[in-house]
Amino acid sequence: MLQLHQVGYRYGSGQAPALHNLTLTIPRGSFHLLTGPSGAGKTTLFNLLTLATLPTEGTLSFLGTDVAAASRPERAALRRQIGVVWQDFRLLPHLSVRDNIALPLQLAGPLKASDAEAIDQLLHWVGLEHLAERPASSLSGGEQQRTAIARAVVHHPTLLIADEPTGNVDAAMARKILHLFTELHKQGTTILLATHDAALIHSKQAPVLRLAGGTLAGDAA
Repeated sequence: MLQLHQVGYRYGSGQAPALHNLTLTIPRGSFHLLTGPSGAGKTTLFNLLTLATLPTEGTLSFLGTDVAAASRPERAALRRQIGVVWQDFRLLPHLSVRDNIALPLQLAGPLKASDAEAIDQLLHWVGLEHLAERPASSLSGGEQQRTAIARAVVHHPTLLIADEPTGNVDAAMARKILHLFTELHKQGTTILLATHDAALIHSKQAPVLRLAGGTLAGDAA
């Protein structure tokens, strides 16, 4: 599904590369954990994996397409196959929970009756149906995180990338959030979850990718 071959990224000529010699395969239907110290290049890697930026070296392929060789419309279509859960949630605070979840669908076109039903199902799945009309600004950290997860999967992405989804919640909520990701994985979603949570890494039996000094180590299969 996702392949990186000797990928590197440099922000400007004369600067040291933020990433270098990344070779990685994420098979369809897999679940990987990503960890590493601050300054290791995780933000740059996320920008590459979400197709927000292109590598300055090497080849990045998603769903069999060389991203750098793809046209802008082709890259836009590929990005629609990716769901992202950001560490800082990135919800629109003045919008309701329901409207935040619906946003990716609205950006793609007018909402259909089936979309409203899907949103209702997601609200139930993340346990927020009783808060559907509340503005995002009034939610707790755990509630915002679950809203962000529902928004990331409302368009049925093939790949879900999550940045520290348990970093701002207590242990009990972290277990609930990890359960949501496990359920998504069982349904066939490919997941890459970045975390510094040692307990989560220990509890989740999944390959761990370690980013350090701008390159990767660990089991990438």
